[in-house]
Amino acid sequence: MGVKGKLSTFGLLDKIRSHASASPSSIAITDLAHGGLAVTYSQLLSDTISLAATLVDTYGSTGQADDGGLKEDRICILCSKGYLVPLAMLAVWTAGGLAVPLLPGMPLPEHEYMVENSEAKLIICDEKMRPRAEELAVIVKKNGGRQCEIMELDLEDIREKSIESGNGEDALEGAQALEGHRRAMMLFTSGTTGRPKGVVTRHSALSSQVSALVEAWRWTPSDNLLHILPLNHLHGITVALLPTLWAGASVELWEKFDGPAIWRRWINKEAKEPITMFFGVPTVYSRLIAAHAALSPEEQKEASEGSSRLRLQVSGSAPLPESVKKTWEEEGGVGGGMKLLERYGMTETGIIAGTGWEDAKRVKGHVGWPLSNVKLRLWDKEADKEVKEEDVPGEVEVSGPGIFIEYWHLPEVTAKEFHDGWFKTGDVAVYSSEPAAKGQVKILGRNSTDIIKSGGEKLSAIEIERVILELEGMQDVAVVGIEDEEWGQVVGACIVTTRPDLTIETLRSELRAHLTAYKIPKRLKLYEGEIPRNTMGKVNKKQLVLDAFPKQSA
Repeated sequence: MGVKGKLSTFGLLDKIRSHASASPSSIAITDLAHGGLAVTYSQLLSDTISLAATLVDTYGSTGQADDGGLKEDRICILCSKGYLVPLAMLAVWTAGGLAVPLLPGMPLPEHEYMVENSEAKLIICDEKMRPRAEELAVIVKKNGGRQCEIMELDLEDIREKSIESGNGEDALEGAQALEGHRRAMMLFTSGTTGRPKGVVTRHSALSSQVSALVEAWRWTPSDNLLHILPLNHLHGITVALLPTLWAGASVELWEKFDGPAIWRRWINKEAKEPITMFFGVPTVYSRLIAAHAALSPEEQKEASEGSSRLRLQVSGSAPLPESVKKTWEEEGGVGGGMKLLERYGMTETGIIAGTGWEDAKRVKGHVGWPLSNVKLRLWDKEADKEVKEEDVPGEVEVSGPGIFIEYWHLPEVTAKEFHDGWFKTGDVAVYSSEPAAKGQVKILGRNSTDIIKSGGEKLSAIEIERVILELEGMQDVAVVGIEDEEWGQVVGACIVTTRPDLTIETLRSELRAHLTAYKIPKRLKLYEGEIPRNTMGKVNKKQLVLDAFPKQSA
């Protein structure tokens, strides 16, 4: 197979090459969504190089040899969750392109927006997603966009081409190193505060984010991660998948969440390779608790014991309700004594902070300390100075090699989000004075949606949510600020509870012993099942206010 130009090398690929050389038969990825396909590190490397060579041959630049490959061309990846997604990402990077992973289950308008916004040159798809890819290509062309090609992946074909071309390593001999400043990936923000923005990350930033997590969470080649997260988001890609491959560990890709199946996997009566790590959003742990309650008493004991054998369980992407944490972690609790490690991060930064490795440092309501690759400060915008005192709120600003390069095609928005070289997260936090968590970062909420300004006071919606969840029968809550002529904003609470007759009067009465009067909700909306959230467990509070507390007509 001829290759125009040179295939690029980069940090993660070098790690995979090293693992393939040292332990070629070690399992890198097990694809549970597609018949339990097991891929070794040797096969992963071979598949990656074969697909990358095809991408360069078919879609690469025809310029000078040293400038061949995909010159940061945006390549959308639209495949069902499984092995083809990480394979496509690795191949796009190896060929010099910019990967834009898309969630298959998104509505057509969202896919259309992301394909058009990224100015994609190519959509890589599988057989199942081929019709949607073709539909998108037609729409983009009709709307005056660039011609968007389609490439349907077939693993047998990829491997046949690899055999035809000989040793895949030969294709990388003398390859020009991919410089760290090159663009690697575009992930779209969740859109909870506005239209999703394309967050562009450099190769050097990806390497920084991933290596810092491997260090902080002590990944080893003997780890086996059960992966139930979407592969279009920071949590699923940069927090879970890539560090596993960086460390030479194994990952089981599950297509979707299945509570009973997860408990059975942890019990592991089939004597498979034990699961050692599991990451989820708070909603995942809530659903696991519900699934645990539906088991027989004997199964409940086995399930909790299975959970206790994992070495690490992490919760992130949204605040962990104290009720969930308590049910999971308390003595004799569902989690079998496992204490959840809470972390804090953003699409633009990777993981910023995490609670301590030791159980005693995993304190409720806190997100811990910055990772080794992150500098963090709290900034008082009104006083225009850094906050160093404990319990004094300030906006979280971060800097370091893991920070994103830009919002795609939004230079003014990008510039606005930086302050003297520090990225403004938009979150408000304090350094904790609590004895058990002294100096840890405690997030009060988003400045735009979680800080409620009522009667001259700045209230933390997250603080109020935690207190409400301590009350009897509370299952889920979202606290919001509702516009009010007299107070500016008043506190509203959207609640899921086992107490269907709960009233605002009863709620206020029960909260008086725990909250200052001006923090107690004045409006109440009860939901059945759960409060509307996106795929990462986040609530769009601006939309929630409109839906739950519509303005009264005059």
